[in-house]
Amino acid sequence: MKEIRWTTYNFIFHPFGDLLWHLFFGIITGGFLVYAIITTDYWLLIISLLGVFFFFHPAFYKPYLMRIKINSEGIFINDKKYPWNEFVGFEIFSNDVRTYVYLVPKKSFSFGFDLPIEPFFVSVDEVREVLNFYLDEYVNSIPFFYKIYRSFFH
Repeated sequence: MKEIRWTTYNFIFHPFGDLLWHLFFGIITGGFLVYAIITTDYWLLIISLLGVFFFFHPAFYKPYLMRIKINSEGIFINDKKYPWNEFVGFEIFSNDVRTYVYLVPKKSFSFGFDLPIEPFFVSVDEVREVLNFYLDEYVNSIPFFYKIYRSFFH
């Protein structure tokens, strides 16, 4: 079977750069901080401060380059191998900006992951053809939180 490979970024749009997102998060965090101080709930205060740190830390804003390769051994993402026996199927889905392949995990309590398809390097039909050789194609198998996540992080 042939090998396909492409390079893409893990996301191209980040909601934390949006002013409305910052305002929303600031109001909620500010409310939690005020409530924690008034009620002397120190655990909520610590959790709120950690939330502020993780929200504004610049390491969470940087997209990273993903090198994706699919061949007979499995799926390689930045030289990390995911063998075919870890997955039972896949589903291709799109949001308003990009198209993704969601890999359905074999273990019922583990998380699958998605791969952005970069149309400049590889077509959706080509990815579907190669993946159909190794996995079953599913419909409506994507968890709800993945759809929400990908509606924010393109």
